[in-house]
Amino acid sequence: MNSVAPDISVGHGRGRGPGRGGRRGRAALAVVLAVGALLGSSAAAHAADLGMILYTTPAGKRATLNQPEPGRCYTISGAGLTSNLSLVGKTAHFYPKARCAGAPVADLGPGKRQNVRFSSLRVDAD
Repeated sequence: MNSVAPDISVGHGRGRGPGRGGRRGRAALAVVLAVGALLGSSAAAHAADLGMILYTTPAGKRATLNQPEPGRCYTISGAGLTSNLSLVGKTAHFYPKARCAGAPVADLGPGKRQNVRFSSLRVDAD
């Protein structure tokens, strides 16, 4: 007794030979995913520092500024231990006045920490 079972192997499609359609589809998908990953990571690197600033508020609470945008001034106040956890080598500048006015009271490079009293901060732009 002979029975015929449908061929369910990958790559067999309507009128196509074995493997032709499946390989092209997978190759095209791989290229699209690779390009998307490269463009996405490049855009993210320019949009944010990909790190964080840990600081102590004037009330004594720990706070975090996640992924600060390089070149943007953040009017936030701190008084105490402050850390620059930049993942892309950016220096953070801390100012005594709002809107990053005046000369910085501290400049913390990546991985650095110290006690700082500040009213605003800016991370280096490219």
